[in-house]
Amino acid sequence: MSMILQGRGDPITIDPAGPARIIGERINPSGRKNLRQALLEGNWDYVIREAIQQVEAGADILDVNVGGKGIDETVVLPELIKRIAEAVNVPLSIDTRVPAALEAALAVCPGRPLVNSIGGEDKVLSENLPLIANAHVPVIVLCMGQEGIPANADDRLRIAHKVLDAAVRAGVAENDVILDPLVMTVGADDQAARVTLETTRRLRKEFPNNNITGGASNVSFGMPARPIINAHFLSTAVTLGMNLPITDPTDAQLKYAVLCGNIFLGGDRKTRNYMRHYRMITPEQDPPAPHRNPQA
Repeated sequence: MSMILQGRGDPITIDPAGPARIIGERINPSGRKNLRQALLEGNWDYVIREAIQQVEAGADILDVNVGGKGIDETVVLPELIKRIAEAVNVPLSIDTRVPAALEAALAVCPGRPLVNSIGGEDKVLSENLPLIANAHVPVIVLCMGQEGIPANADDRLRIAHKVLDAAVRAGVAENDVILDPLVMTVGADDQAARVTLETTRRLRKEFPNNNITGGASNVSFGMPARPIINAHFLSTAVTLGMNLPITDPTDAQLKYAVLCGNIFLGGDRKTRNYMRHYRMITPEQDPPAPHRNPQA
């Protein structure tokens, strides 16, 4: 079943059976000193440039997260949401677990955004779910509960069922629930990517009508040559069913990884989207000729 999102521009349709779309990840002060400082100082131009750059690079949705030391989310988040929404046409992802910040941001965000995110913790479900249901917007559901992040796919699936049921009971439409299998770094656990990809595969099988997301760049945290790990993980995850990854569209390898995943799934008719992007990025070059079998 498809899900509709909208910013200041035309609505967009996100379909589990359709091509993968990108949620731009770069408006997040975690590990980004300059962005955090800009948020503390109210340097909105700096942040808006980040937003515009991501959209120009191909982001379909922008995640907006202001959580950081010294930043008052309740004040900063709605102000930034309002300013970014005026600067770009794409839908926004309101990324906070602070109820007051979420409520304030929803009140000023045009169109139909999504909320990132809720998990299975009782406090989050009781405080944030009513706000999301009342706003009639989609929500990302993390496969984590009161006990934290499960180490295996079975427990992550169990939590996905629990939180989806809670969301539907609260009044969220079932197809507006976006599932997140939780991407963890292989630098801390060499089985982390395997568990996430297995969870993604099983989520796609058990929840065919729901979109699947994930913070793809988390997989390489603390590792060298991060874009290489991220790109290979992304292409695999998309092929297994992650159709709404959160990633950096300004990184050419990551954009191509998503486009390749769509090709491998047979979702890019005549590879038009891939070729359109290729020509936009490298207009002076012709694509290589198709390989021909010399024995044919």
